[in-house]
Amino acid sequence: MRFPYVMGVVCGMLLLVEEGAAVLPTSVGAEPAPTKQASVFYPAAAVARAKENAAKHRWAAAIRDNVVAAARPWMKLSDEELWQLMFSNSIKRSWMVWSNGHCPACKKPVPMYEWRAAALTRPWKMQCPHCKELFPKNDFAKFYRSGLNEQGIFEPARADRSLLFNVEHPDPNDPLHRFGVDDGEGYVEGANRWRFIGAYLIYGQWKQAIVSGASNLAAAYVVSGDPAYAHKVGVILDRVADLYPTFDFGREGVMYEGPPSHGYVSTWHDAAVEVRELAMAYDQVFEALARDASLVAFLAAKARQHKLANSKATFADVQRNIEDRIFRDTLANRRKIESNYPSTDLALTVIHAVLGWPGNREQVTGMVDAMIRRAAAVDGVTGEKGLDGYATIGPRCIADLLGWFTRADAGFVRDALRRNPQLHAMYRFHVDTWCLGHYYPRTGDTGSFAARNDHYAGVAFTRNPGVGPSAYTLMWDLCQATGDKDFARLMVAANGGRVEGIPYDLFADSPEALQQRLQSVIAEAGLEIHLPSVNKPQWCLAILRSGQGTSERALWLDYDSGFAHGHADGMNLGLFAKGLDLLPDFGYPPVQYGGWGSPRARWYMLSIAHNTVVVDGLNQRGGSGKTTLWADGDQFRAIRASAPQLIGGRQFERTAMLVDVSPTDFYVVDVFRVVGGKEHVKFVHSAFGSVTPQGLSLKPAEPFGHGAQMRNFRKDAAPPPVWSVDWAIEDHYKYLPPGKQVRFRYTELTAGAEAVFIADSWASCDIISPALFERFALPYQRSMVEAARDAGLRVVLWNPGDIRPVLRHEAALPVDAFAWEQPRKGIDVPVRMVRDVFGPDRC
Repeated sequence: MRFPYVMGVVCGMLLLVEEGAAVLPTSVGAEPAPTKQASVFYPAAAVARAKENAAKHRWAAAIRDNVVAAARPWMKLSDEELWQLMFSNSIKRSWMVWSNGHCPACKKPVPMYEWRAAALTRPWKMQCPHCKELFPKNDFAKFYRSGLNEQGIFEPARADRSLLFNVEHPDPNDPLHRFGVDDGEGYVEGANRWRFIGAYLIYGQWKQAIVSGASNLAAAYVVSGDPAYAHKVGVILDRVADLYPTFDFGREGVMYEGPPSHGYVSTWHDAAVEVRELAMAYDQVFEALARDASLVAFLAAKARQHKLANSKATFADVQRNIEDRIFRDTLANRRKIESNYPSTDLALTVIHAVLGWPGNREQVTGMVDAMIRRAAAVDGVTGEKGLDGYATIGPRCIADLLGWFTRADAGFVRDALRRNPQLHAMYRFHVDTWCLGHYYPRTGDTGSFAARNDHYAGVAFTRNPGVGPSAYTLMWDLCQATGDKDFARLMVAANGGRVEGIPYDLFADSPEALQQRLQSVIAEAGLEIHLPSVNKPQWCLAILRSGQGTSERALWLDYDSGFAHGHADGMNLGLFAKGLDLLPDFGYPPVQYGGWGSPRARWYMLSIAHNTVVVDGLNQRGGSGKTTLWADGDQFRAIRASAPQLIGGRQFERTAMLVDVSPTDFYVVDVFRVVGGKEHVKFVHSAFGSVTPQGLSLKPAEPFGHGAQMRNFRKDAAPPPVWSVDWAIEDHYKYLPPGKQVRFRYTELTAGAEAVFIADSWASCDIISPALFERFALPYQRSMVEAARDAGLRVVLWNPGDIRPVLRHEAALPVDAFAWEQPRKGIDVPVRMVRDVFGPDRC
């Protein structure tokens, strides 16, 4: 068996080197001295404030106590046990046990991430969430130890394969002797493979035991000052550094039972977060590590025992090992952590700051500003779709960034806002697009069918942020800097309508004063957020709003298609009213059924899965529309958007109107104009419930096809001009008061049109000159006539007044009939004159 690393002895020390990669220098004496001298994000003054707040305030003491409790399991482990937690890249790692699989014991479905790992209490095991059986059934820990070489690296070829049996059935003649046995390549049963160990390495050993261990221990050191916590972080980080550069998930991992793209220990998007967490842990404990002679002694002994390249003889050696082999290796291999923007840039900025601040302050500040500009480039956000999912990555990453740098520089948020005023729009975006206080429009990969989102999505409010940044603090800083009181309202709403405990920030300066000022703002401005209709033209989302309280409604139109994590959903229409989502999008694709390319996942992304018009059964092209009408009155509100390029046609335009009948009732007028293609099919998906058609004679029909995951088709081959469908909505999630019934009616008014009548009553030469007619009227007449002809319609053109000077131009248009005013205004335009110009074959 061949593995992606090579081993060799250099000067009596064994090297573990990633195949095909550059070898890091190993001569300690030739290395320049590391430059990091102190913690960047947890300076002494900030730590002192945290301890003071914990001593004075119950909420702060609770945060401190939770932090210390979270670290307790690792404090029970010896240095040797902590050192042995880290594994090598010689076992294939898998993002799932089996993405669309089941438990081999109880046979119940266990897809995606539902297998449970508990690394510190059930090492080397994954648990079925249904029957609670543990897998693999062999003692993998014993098998693993049997394969360790002199450097503490697992080599499968060295391992004792006689240990690969079900320990619950040790008799070789027992039919279950080999049941559930995994040697690192998975348990195989016929055509099925369960990668228990491969998934455990990521979700158990790496994420729980190692990354969470370092993070929890480091946080406990910050709040307690006990160097024992920092010592254990040093053991973990140094051993991770020994092996980290050799990992490449793109070559060594499994994703949806197939090849992945890139990463380190785990795949790219999680790798970006994990290395950032390791960098923060290192920064938190750095000053304690620099004073810890016992740490150097332990690591030097391990280096001698396992003949490691770095002798770890001094703290500078340990520092260089950690900084070079975890953090500088990441800086040199950005592709391994290339993730949804700005996660990668956030990780790299944090690493640069941890390693070099304040000496590289100008460089890091420039990185922060560049990140903010790009993260706010599209109406305040990145432009990535998934409104309450992927579209929140930008503002949430920036929120963390600003929170951390405020620890290093108290005026950082104020200065960043001065340099980047678009920060205000960034955190307004998820205020402006929040509907009824319960919903975000389902655009792109986000959420689930008709489900609510009861929380502001722009930041993650929590009453237990540990030693991390507090979203409450950022919102207050933004409120103070911009005067936008909605940020204050969000804070209090997230805290259950109270100011007590805010900002839940251990490092806050004078939290009592903040609470008093916040209370004054709310007393003056009130708690309710009043939102008007809004149009986000760069993000291509319009929301029409009316009504108040339980009668509030919001009609939204998404007028682009594609983009990152977007769907082919141009001109998708949605409606929130009566407390429910009445025109829901399906939400996040079910990727557990074979990945993103599987039929069930692709169905969620297709045009036919959305409330739009599908042309010739095809998926829409990618692109953005533009607003051509916007009206926001007292009783009437309207949006019209156009995007013909999405269908490759001449017209793809939707006009949506929200019309109030009373404070509690309303109706929607929807006009959809499509020119191009041969078949136009309009899809209307409402919520859970029963459907009753009126005016239609429906009969069984063939499935629509084109990838539609729908059944039970019915069709009326000759519908009347007016028909309707009534949905009796089922309150599936029990959002409404008991007994409340909501009905949704869709009435179709489109008749079977055969011709179009075009009236251009301001284009005759008693009003404008022939020259102006040719310049301003004729091109638009031609465009409308050709569009109608492309749609298969006959065309009647009407131009009253004096048409004599332009008659030849009108006759050149491909119209079926021409009408004019005769005789009026003292102008005589006889039929013979028109007939002579138009010819005998047109009316």
